[in-house]
Amino acid sequence: MKIKNYIKKIYYLFISKYFDGKLKLFNRHKNYKAYIDKQLEKTLDPKRIKKLKNEEWNIKVEGFRNLFKRNEEFLENIKNSICLGSRTGHEVFVLRELGIKSIGIDLAEFPPYTIKGDIHNLEFDDEKFDLIFTNILDHSLYLDKFISEMQRICVKNGNIIINIQKNIRGDNYSENIINDTTPIIQMFKNSILIKNRKIKNTFDEMNTELVFRKK
Repeated sequence: MKIKNYIKKIYYLFISKYFDGKLKLFNRHKNYKAYIDKQLEKTLDPKRIKKLKNEEWNIKVEGFRNLFKRNEEFLENIKNSICLGSRTGHEVFVLRELGIKSIGIDLAEFPPYTIKGDIHNLEFDDEKFDLIFTNILDHSLYLDKFISEMQRICVKNGNIIINIQKNIRGDNYSENIINDTTPIIQMFKNSILIKNRKIKNTFDEMNTELVFRKK
């Protein structure tokens, strides 16, 4: 078993980078409901929820404090923000702590920070938020649709901050592997890339940060 896991690790870290292309999509679900049900397994896992709300709460919150500190130039004059895939809402908590109105979206509701919603079909008016944050691109089944929705609800000259795992397999709930950011950047057709940098988030293993400004 250890040898099998080692081989899988080598594949995802090295071989897949060169043979799966810039963006690998798994497409493993029979339909959209099957995708939602699979994601809900993780979202509603009581052990995960307990960890996120208790022993991991301060770790995650401190991690997001550092993340938004790193991006403080993009938080200037921000009034209304949304975090997509926020689960129990650590990032929402931090943005509110900074005095920014914020709400989170996930497949399940986690009051008071996260309401129920679908990242591929956001039930908000056009140009509603001037800051959008997400770190769940790897959990999106339809990346082009997800990105289109982010741009739709973002105001003109608003900022979209994306944290991703580049060249990382992810977990059993990942829907894609991003080996190169180029395909992602190209999907932001209505935005300008203003930041593309390596990061090292110890609290969520994200290693690449993209920041866009809506045209």
